[in-house]
Amino acid sequence: MPRSLFLLALLSPWIVGCQSGPKMSNLVAFYTDFGMNDPYVGQIKGAVKSINPKAELLDLSHDSAVFDVSAASYLLAKSARTLPAGTIIVAVVDPGVGGGRAALAVRTTGGRIYLAPDNGLLTEVLAREGLAEARLIENRDLLSPGEASSTFHGRDIFAPIAGHLSGGTSLAAVGPKAEKLLRLPRNTATVMPNLAKGLVLFVDHYGNILTNIPGSELTRLRTGQLLNLTIKGKAVPIPFLRTYAEAPDDRPFALVNSDGEFEIAIREGNAAKKLGVAPGDAVVLKF
Repeated sequence: MPRSLFLLALLSPWIVGCQSGPKMSNLVAFYTDFGMNDPYVGQIKGAVKSINPKAELLDLSHDSAVFDVSAASYLLAKSARTLPAGTIIVAVVDPGVGGGRAALAVRTTGGRIYLAPDNGLLTEVLAREGLAEARLIENRDLLSPGEASSTFHGRDIFAPIAGHLSGGTSLAAVGPKAEKLLRLPRNTATVMPNLAKGLVLFVDHYGNILTNIPGSELTRLRTGQLLNLTIKGKAVPIPFLRTYAEAPDDRPFALVNSDGEFEIAIREGNAAKKLGVAPGDAVVLKF
């Protein structure tokens, strides 16, 4: 055997062993509850750029409700759904920072990489995208110089790892495999032939009421059909429509939104305020 082929055969197992999933891009996206008026967003972006100046940075949101991991889990999954495979997402809503929770680097079956605390924040992402590989962030050589602070792991742990990964470091290099990830209880709707029971998941800044009732289970509904809706214990008969443009002024109506969720809205109005509805309220739909 020629010497070159012999060396290639000898090194092949090592080369394969060093690979860890698909190639990552240099796109780093951020989802946090840091707000935009404090210095924290600038610091995490600077920490990424200090390691990889060529990283492309994208803000998903920094206005997630502070300390609300459950709401952030839902919104993170929706915010990241159009990102290309290989994107690295730094997700930090972390009221337990400095405690015993682990720091994770997770690759989904969709090919995205999520860097997040192990506090349930990735629950909805994993339900939507599936889990391919999870690692504990333990390689101190990849972190910022000096001791990581006990209060800002977004800057001192997650951002430096994002910088290295976006520069070509393998996922396997961040640390050992994580055997178990914390997942929050998931609220799923009950849908029967003529009845659906669910709850309000979120109210967006338009006042639209987003529920956990999947539109894919409501194929029997027809445009213009009058629905018997009970929300927060109050009966609200509303029409089922296809678009906001079809709706009457100042009256609640229902549709299936762009994320496939059953939604209650008011055309150019605030449905949540008019109906006195908040996340967690019960929704019962008869049709």
